[in-house]
Amino acid sequence: MAYRIANSIRPDPTPKRKPAKSKNYLAFIHELPCCVSGRYGVEAAHLSCAAPRYGHHGRGKGSKVSDRWVLPLHPDEHRRQHGMSEERFWRAARINPHVLALTIHGLWSDMGEDAAPFATAIINQTLADAGALRSRDEV
Repeated sequence: MAYRIANSIRPDPTPKRKPAKSKNYLAFIHELPCCVSGRYGVEAAHLSCAAPRYGHHGRGKGSKVSDRWVLPLHPDEHRRQHGMSEERFWRAARINPHVLALTIHGLWSDMGEDAAPFATAIINQTLADAGALRSRDEV
């Protein structure tokens, strides 16, 4: 007699909940500099590429992701991101977008709007680490 072993691992690990949205958080993101160029006047760019190790399971066709996975991108960079593979865009920028998104969201969750200077400092440090920090003359 054969026994069947139940598969306890779901074949699709994508959560089935509606994504968390926050107008206040998106307004906060719009105050920050672009995380790729350092320029102001940004758009909220939602990450769609999955990174399960950080708790981001991507998005299915026609679905949205939580605002936790949003980063400030200048419109030029946002268009460039959508014009190529998202993973390739972030690799070329030498930025781990999931770590940066979680860090900025964590600051805002703990400090609210008071987190803006800290988030800006983290973005600037990320730009410096990637060799892309603009000089004061360019700002």
